Amino acid sequence: MVQYSLSILTFGEVIMNKPFIAIEGPIGVGKSSLANRLSHSLGFYEEKEIVDENPFLSDFYDDIEKWSFQTEMFFLCNRYKQIRDIEELRQGVVSDYHIHKNKIFAKNTLNASEFDKFSRIFDILTEDLEMPNIIIFLDADLEVLKSRIAKRNRSFESHIEDDYLLTLKKDYQAYYESLKNEGANIVLIDTTNVDFVENEDDYQDILNIVKPMIGAR
Repeated sequence: MVQYSLSILTFGEVIMNKPFIAIEGPIGVGKSSLANRLSHSLGFYEEKEIVDENPFLSDFYDDIEKWSFQTEMFFLCNRYKQIRDIEELRQGVVSDYHIHKNKIFAKNTLNASEFDKFSRIFDILTEDLEMPNIIIFLDADLEVLKSRIAKRNRSFESHIEDDYLLTLKKDYQAYYESLKNEGANIVLIDTTNVDFVENEDDYQDILNIVKPMIGAR
């Protein structure tokens, strides 16, 4: 089932503000796969999240409390640099992350003092940053997420607990609802029974949802 809430940009608005699509959702939901397909279909620049390069990530999943601040700060600084680098692009952009995800993850991993410090740094870095104007939220049932995580076989993800994934699902749903209430240009897609990688019809269904969001026919 596809749920959506759209605030359509006119074609003129898209030209003035280049389409910047961010794909978000919990770990293993298929963000990178969809970003890759959309970038080819739309002729957009593909912005890929840096994950494996984070030197703290393996330690983070072994001991979240000890390594969370270092992990989140590495991600924040790298995402800030990536977005700064693409601001000069004239073509559309599709990214497999939204920088706001840093706050979603940090809220669950940092203690109150660390989160306050992190939030202040986040706000300073992002106050004049170009933000996505189209957001695609992906979701899936817990067992589907676990299956997809296992399939990609990243060693550092083998310790992810069910409660952690369920909390992320809940937090992403809350973020979606907050943006929906603000009238943002967003869509929520439940991918539990959707395979946009292997099933071309499923992918075309998603593409037909995304095109009006960027003012395309």
